[in-house]
Amino acid sequence: MGGPLLIAGAGGMLGHALQIVCGQRDRSFFAPVESEFDITSVADVSRVVAAFAALHPDGVLINAAAYTNVERAEDDPDKAFLVNRTGARLLAAAAARGGLPFVHVSTDFVFDGTKDGPYTEDDEPNPLSVYGLSKLAGERVVLSANPTALIVRTAWVFGPYGANFPTKILERARGSIAVTVVNDEVGSPTYTLDLAAGILDLLDARARGIFHLVGSGSCTRDEMAREILRLAGLGSVEVVPVPSSTFASKAARPANSVLDCSKAAALGVTMPDWRDALARFVPTVE
Repeated sequence: MGGPLLIAGAGGMLGHALQIVCGQRDRSFFAPVESEFDITSVADVSRVVAAFAALHPDGVLINAAAYTNVERAEDDPDKAFLVNRTGARLLAAAAARGGLPFVHVSTDFVFDGTKDGPYTEDDEPNPLSVYGLSKLAGERVVLSANPTALIVRTAWVFGPYGANFPTKILERARGSIAVTVVNDEVGSPTYTLDLAAGILDLLDARARGIFHLVGSGSCTRDEMAREILRLAGLGSVEVVPVPSSTFASKAARPANSVLDCSKAAALGVTMPDWRDALARFVPTVE
């Protein structure tokens, strides 16, 4: 078991999952609320990280905070970059000053989704949206401020404590006879509890640099929706497949979000199949 975790973004979906997994593993953690640990505040970041590092020189700082509203980012790029680039840089630099390992969570949106096959860590990023640009900028300032940082790219994340694709599908399906879902986007659904466990495993393996970590296997959005409805006992609700162009969107999304996780697997870190993950999550959704 490693040292205690300081979690930035503790109130978010991944932040909650990290706390749950730490509890399962009997690993201590500190999860300050955002009002006390605003990652865009120089004073907050300096104060919290320095105090944590002084008390826990064997600790780890994890950045699970992010501006993730892909649509709204198109209208408010300053806010997206403030959180996803500036906040990431402040945390990375503070971790370096305190001598703490640093983990930063990134996204498939750094890619344009045009590749035929899974993306590896060595593929050239080419974001299509403000959100993707801000997350790529975050990766770069993190590695500049803290060259030993671990950056974990993930995709299609779902879990408790937040709105996500499964919860939205179930919301739309209840009382309906059909739901309309895009069929030209492919990815690897990733359960936050599995992602949190994988991040801790990468830390224990002393991973550094960029790693991809998503649920095993891949599917289209409409295939995922059918599995969600089946698991929820709503298999009679029809999933109507449509192209993504059917839905008006300000932000372009990668059509292919599948990430190759063989680099993590080489360190012994693997993720459960996406169907297995959904089977554990869907029954918990009220």
